[in-house]
Amino acid sequence: MIGIILAGGLSSRMGEDKALLRIDGRTLLERTRDVLVEAGAERVVISGSRPGGIADRWAEKGPVGGIASVAAELDDGELLVVPVDMPRIDAATLAPLRDERRMRATRWAGHPLPMRLTLDAQTRATLAELIGLEGRACSVAALQARVGMATLSIDRANPRALANCNTPDEWREANA
Repeated sequence: MIGIILAGGLSSRMGEDKALLRIDGRTLLERTRDVLVEAGAERVVISGSRPGGIADRWAEKGPVGGIASVAAELDDGELLVVPVDMPRIDAATLAPLRDERRMRATRWAGHPLPMRLTLDAQTRATLAELIGLEGRACSVAALQARVGMATLSIDRANPRALANCNTPDEWREANA
């Protein structure tokens, strides 16, 4: 399994690069990488124009652009996709996603990310189609709907682990 960290956004609502925010002595980027390894990722790939990352070919396409950019550089296989702005994500929250294989994608109810995604010819074709669309038609939810998605009951997850931070207020709340 390959871990993907989506870290290509502009962080405009946060006012500073979210990937470089520090928690527990590490940047969010470092922490997310460590959590993916703990969850079983044999390799971790960063989506975004940063050292060691894969630059987004379609920066204006949000997470789907990042996933498509990374997918173009990877062989087929299972992906565990996590946005960098989830300061409390943990391996226990990712494990059920990693293990659920009934469908091509798996996510928690009410949360399009994080997700497990099967990368193969069908997923690549779907990503190529979505890149040509605008707005919500080019979203993670649209990707999941097109490739087939299993949704896990949120009752099995730690809601705090699924909180993402796009603003300074959300960051303070997540770290309170």
